[in-house]
Amino acid sequence: MAKAGRKKIELNPDKVKRLAAQGLSQKQIAKAMGVAWGTLNANRKRSKKFNDAYEQGVALGISEVTSSLYDQALGGNTVASIFFLKNRDEKRWRDKIETTHDHRLSLSNVLDSAKNRLIDVTPEPKKIAKIEKIGE
Repeated sequence: MAKAGRKKIELNPDKVKRLAAQGLSQKQIAKAMGVAWGTLNANRKRSKKFNDAYEQGVALGISEVTSSLYDQALGGNTVASIFFLKNRDEKRWRDKIETTHDHRLSLSNVLDSAKNRLIDVTPEPKKIAKIEKIGE
């Protein structure tokens, strides 16, 4: 007798690896394969081979782009060189950002400034009309 329930959708790990290497997110891979993200995720949880294919694809894509960037940097591409160095040795190659501090700041200046910005929201008192006594 056949097992009740939905039939499992098996996805091709090689195709997933190729799409992951191209930088697609899991949602984008699922869409490219014509399935819901849940189906892709179920395959990743169910099959170590499938999950490994996804992770290898991600690593492969990063590796290929890194190699290309490195080759361009060595080939004299100044922009690639700068990008590579800023990302690989941030402490020595990051952009310098200078900050200045105004040391004339005081609590009384801050409070005075805040008071000047406040809007008086106190309502005007209402005038009460004189009540006439009955019988007058």
